[in-house]
Amino acid sequence: MPKTLMKPAGMPRAVVVALVVGWIVIAAKCLFAPALLVRWEIPVHPSWVVVPTLIFASLATVLAWTHDWGSGDRGE
Repeated sequence: MPKTLMKPAGMPRAVVVALVVGWIVIAAKCLFAPALLVRWEIPVHPSWVVVPTLIFASLATVLAWTHDWGSGDRGE
């Protein structure tokens, strides 16, 4: 596996699980939201729902992935 896709050292398993579950929920939202907007005749283009979701989810993933999990410093 390429090093860029490997879990950062010290990243808690709960964080990895949260990221995976979160992306599954986001994928479901991005698949179903456009159909539901059309079904209920909501006058909003699906991109206004899908694009911000993907942008903020990507930002949160990058922040979690680049966080220094190995320091153990909790600010105490």
